[in-house]
Amino acid sequence: MKLSWGEERRYLLANDVEPGLAHRYATRENWQEVMLKALINVPVAPYLPDDSVQPPIATAEVVAVAAHDEGDAVVQGLQRTRSQFIMAAIWEKQSTAANYNFLRHDYAQSSQEQIKADVDFWQNGRHHPAVIAQTRALIAKQEARFKKQEN
Repeated sequence: MKLSWGEERRYLLANDVEPGLAHRYATRENWQEVMLKALINVPVAPYLPDDSVQPPIATAEVVAVAAHDEGDAVVQGLQRTRSQFIMAAIWEKQSTAANYNFLRHDYAQSSQEQIKADVDFWQNGRHHPAVIAQTRALIAKQEARFKKQEN
């Protein structure tokens, strides 16, 4: 997955997305095409052990998809995407407002701002440095909380 600020990260797909993709994997040669260039919501900081504060959410673009067995060491420790995603064939034809409205879900206001900025970036190429700076500050704060709870 590629974030609007250029960083690439690896994620597991959300549990409720996997069955549909598994069916495509079993029945189609180019099974992953449905996900390529899709926009998908992802956590950009860790979930806390006590679940007291949700991590910031951003909208990433899917740049590659691979199948792995659950026990595969490659997938150990990866976070899961959220369930909200829009295939490229859809988001590229819809308005920025329609895509944002679907992806914003019921996330915290700061995550909704990041999602809106991300959708604008993916559709219109506009950068939003102030929103990204705010999200990076929230990431640092969540990582500090995580370290504190882990000890």
